[in-house]
Amino acid sequence: MVRQARRLVADLPNAHVFRNNGRDLSVVRPSWWSRFGFGPRLQLDFAFSFMVFQHIPSREIIESYVRDAHRLLRPGALFKFQVQGSTRAEPDAQDSWVGVHFTEADARAMAERCGFEMRYHFGAGEQYYWLWFFKK
Repeated sequence: MVRQARRLVADLPNAHVFRNNGRDLSVVRPSWWSRFGFGPRLQLDFAFSFMVFQHIPSREIIESYVRDAHRLLRPGALFKFQVQGSTRAEPDAQDSWVGVHFTEADARAMAERCGFEMRYHFGAGEQYYWLWFFKK
């Protein structure tokens, strides 16, 4: 996937593809920022994840990504992403097609633990449960 992504963005000088560890966003760190001329502290206005977290069968890993998104965003910035909202299928650590499901209460609690305010959500109880987390 990384090789294919790099091929697809080869003509886009401001697009960069990195292989990460699958547990957090540690690949996005100050040494990376300076290589691309961002200066000592990168802060983003917006982060977006589509069709990723709904396939992760671990709350701890999803929350690790959410904490790292918080680290990278400036105050007031938005992290919009989706999680699994459906309770119809149980997650399986051996098969990541179905991720751990979140209720509205689960999502709000994770937002608070990670320093976000959950202002909007859509699709609770369904496969595509969208969350809008704003950094406090």
